[in-house]
This record gives sequence, structure tokens and C-alpha cells, in this order.
Amino acid sequence: MLPAAPDEVLACIVAFVRFLVPVLTAILLGCHFLKPPQEVRRKLLHMVAFFLAPVMIWASDRWQPVVVTLVAMGALLWPLLAAGERIPGFEAFFVQRRAHEVRRSMLLLIWGDAVLVAFCWGLCVQPSVAVASILMWGCGDAAAALVGKRFGRHHVAIPLADHKKTWEGSAAMLATSALVGFALQGLNPTVLVAAAVGAYVELITHSGFDTITVPFAVAIVL
Repeated sequence: MLPAAPDEVLACIVAFVRFLVPVLTAILLGCHFLKPPQEVRRKLLHMVAFFLAPVMIWASDRWQPVVVTLVAMGALLWPLLAAGERIPGFEAFFVQRRAHEVRRSMLLLIWGDAVLVAFCWGLCVQPSVAVASILMWGCGDAAAALVGKRFGRHHVAIPLADHKKTWEGSAAMLATSALVGFALQGLNPTVLVAAAVGAYVELITHSGFDTITVPFAVAIVL
């Protein structure tokens, strides 16, 4: 197994920057002029992070550069975000709900994606499964939060579940995950099983660790 070459790592970074600059600019301008609710802005920013690994996978011919780049970015972002927390307005901009939430969740996301890519692409030779599992979780999570907070009326009361979550949010996650899965994996009935498993795992995962548990659960099913 050849290690990741510097030009391959650079290609991963360039691919994400090309995605990041126009998308983030559009989000910031849209938020400035349209003034969407805080939860919408929060999830739009989250969506940018969800696409970090998939964009790199699409731009790379091998899994090693993607994993190396993700690990390095996670290590770099931690002190940068720690410094950013000292800047007035940081918490309000990211709609941070608790102290250190952004850097903790970013590290879990990026390093979790690195392990997922190594598993799906490096071990199982299925890069498309890595992409599908990350985006099925990311898009589904955004839908669950937006629908659950706006329309959620029936709280989940099953064993192990986080009782703050609602059936309306879980249904939105299931439907959105399935649609994303079908778009990426074709009309494969396994996608429905993966979406259902992901929605259930999201329900029983506490303290924000669904960043890790849901994509891996979806990937194992796929």
C-alpha cells in the first residue's frame, strides 16, 4: 500500500475549497438578506461540513489521501476553532448550544469520516458506500432537526431513546435518508433498510455521538 503523496492530499484540499467557497458564500449571503431562523442557518452550515469527505472521495482515486487529509484537517481545526471561541459572536454565528460544541462535533465528524472511509473504501473497496452513508445521515439529520423542532408533537417513548426527539423528526429523517440513498445507490431496497436502521440508531444515540454511530450503522447495512 503506497502512502498518500503530497499532490494527492493537495488535490483533496483543492476539491473541497472549490466546493466550500461558492457554497459558503451563497449561504452567508442568503442568511444576511433572508434572515432565516437560527436552526435553518445552523443546519445549512452543518451541511457544508457533511460534504467534506464526499467531495474529497469524488476527487480522489485512492482512499489513503482522503484519510490522511481528514486526519490532518481535524488536528488543525481543533486549535483554530479553540482560538475562534474567544472571538465575540462566534457562538451566535454557529448557533452553538453548549460550550465547545462546534470543535467537538467537527472533530468527531472529520475523524469519524476518516475511519469510515478507511473501512468502506480501504477495507471493503466500496467508496460509494462511504459517500452514501455520510450523506444519508447528514441530510437526514438536518431534516429531523428542522421538522422535529417545527412540527414535532409526539415525543418518542421507546426503550433507550432520547425522549426529547419526536416521531415527526424521525419520520423526516427516514424519508430524507431514503431519498438520498436512492439518488446515490439506485433503487436498491437495501437503502430502505439502511435508512430505517439509521433513523433508529439516531433515536437511541445521546450526547451528539450520532455523528459516529449513524453513518457506521448505515454503512454496515449497505
